[in-house]
Amino acid sequence: MKPKEHPILKPSLILSCLTGILLLVVSCLKDMPESVPQNLVWDPEVAIPLGTDQFGLDSESGFDTTLFDPDTITNLPGWVDELELVMEGRVEFDLSALIADTEDLNSILFRVSIYNGFPNEVMAQGYFLDPSSNPIDSMFAGGAIPVPAGTVRGNGETVDPAVVRKDAVFEHDRIGPLEDASVILLRATIVNPEIDSSLIPYYPSYHIDVEAGAMLDLTMEF
Repeated sequence: MKPKEHPILKPSLILSCLTGILLLVVSCLKDMPESVPQNLVWDPEVAIPLGTDQFGLDSESGFDTTLFDPDTITNLPGWVDELELVMEGRVEFDLSALIADTEDLNSILFRVSIYNGFPNEVMAQGYFLDPSSNPIDSMFAGGAIPVPAGTVRGNGETVDPAVVRKDAVFEHDRIGPLEDASVILLRATIVNPEIDSSLIPYYPSYHIDVEAGAMLDLTMEF
């Protein structure tokens, strides 16, 4: 259902007036801007942090650790010949903690920062899951996004991560189902990995870091 058209407050003004869970401070009304921006633009000073996670080639990240067993012929770990290496991280998500009534929301701008500490390109996607781990929606509507390989330093024990920041805007009609979400699952996949044999011992220590945040575009009636 299309939301009612009401005067739109500048998002930075609304979010600067938050106390607790989005309680509007009346004294801030005197600072209402004369002009209203047409688009919701990310402002780190008023962004709401959702959470962070770090994951890699370990069981906590959903990786099959039996693939670390050496092949009987090559004596290399089994994962070296895998077509895909899949890792997952999780960020807790509770829309009701951001706003009580989603009818007041025109849109949500999600920003995900991905730090790839592997010397391979990864494809990354996020999924909103319900408490039973059923998917509700994906983060990036256009599909998984590429994150370049990190830069190997020295003998490869250390990798300087490559960073990609991706925004995803959820318009009003996509917000309602997110009320049932309890977690954002971030999945990173190395497809057809080309492995430098000298780096194989270091792969268990490589990792990916993610940070997620949000900004709200609100319509409020006075």
